[in-house]
Amino acid sequence: MRLHERTMPVQAAESDFRIYLARFQRDNDLTHAEMLDMLLAAAQDRTKYMLRRERHPDDPDKKADEA
Repeated sequence: MRLHERTMPVQAAESDFRIYLARFQRDNDLTHAEMLDMLLAAAQDRTKYMLRRERHPDDPDKKADEA
């Protein structure tokens, strides 16, 4: 099986990201719940703007639920 050209770079980036997250949590003395709350808030922020661009490609500043 041939791997997609992006597979290995993405896996390497994910590994680096996980290490960064573990160090960030340790260095900031965060509990698992606090860390998860931060990650979910960041993910929600990203998806909010993805939805806006998807639903209103000509006006991405318009909220996703607006007609």
